[in-house]
Amino acid sequence: MRKAIGAIIISSLMILSSLFAYAAEASVLISADYSKDGVVGVLYNRPTDKRIMLLVEKDGTRYTYNIYQGQELEKFPLQMGNGEYVVRLMENVEGTKFRELMKNTIKVEIKDEKAVFLNSIQEIKWDDSMKAIEKAKELTAGKKTNEEKIAAIYDYITANIKYDYAKISNLTSEYLPEMDSILEGGRGICYDYASLFAAMLRSVGVPTKLVKGRSSNVKEYHAWNEVFVDGKWKIVDTTLDAASVQQDRSVEMYKSEKAYTGDKVF
Repeated sequence: MRKAIGAIIISSLMILSSLFAYAAEASVLISADYSKDGVVGVLYNRPTDKRIMLLVEKDGTRYTYNIYQGQELEKFPLQMGNGEYVVRLMENVEGTKFRELMKNTIKVEIKDEKAVFLNSIQEIKWDDSMKAIEKAKELTAGKKTNEEKIAAIYDYITANIKYDYAKISNLTSEYLPEMDSILEGGRGICYDYASLFAAMLRSVGVPTKLVKGRSSNVKEYHAWNEVFVDGKWKIVDTTLDAASVQQDRSVEMYKSEKAYTGDKVF
């Protein structure tokens, strides 16, 4: 009897040991489970004072993201088309040196690649509980076409969000837009305008890109959007247009491609 009890205890301890080992491993994760939606899931939940970065690479193009310690899985876009992506979690060692913590190769096969630009991701984080998303659904109620939905949300943002000059002077490289803060505060920088516009439109089913790069209309590094309408991608710059709209000047919502050169698309 004692031997049987002892065996049970040992067996239980082995199971617990395995569970703890699994939990420790699960605190760092690169998940391909969401690749069908065009995103990769990443979790980093280990105590550290080191900078953690995510590298997403395909066909010689690389995107880098800051990773923050947290309990929830964060999603990042696989937006460079179908094919094989190499995704790495990296830890800063010193200076500009990093070491690889984890690597995963993910194959993406999506029938409609526009669907990638409907997701909630780190740069454009949204869910249905947000006031910004509730507002998007309110503004587009009864609207049937992408054109109508785009115009409704564009009109609201350009009329109600003012450029925040004070914010731009205190910005850090770790800054990420928060939709409800932008909406409720009524102020933002170009990154905020573009992220809010994308989140609101994605939430009502309109594929929308957030693009960073250069524009001949703006001196500084800039952010704007591309929306899918009438079978093609069109450029919308709510930051630029807000200043005109708020001074009762007429503007064209869709911009010329000649004036915009993007180097990052989210």
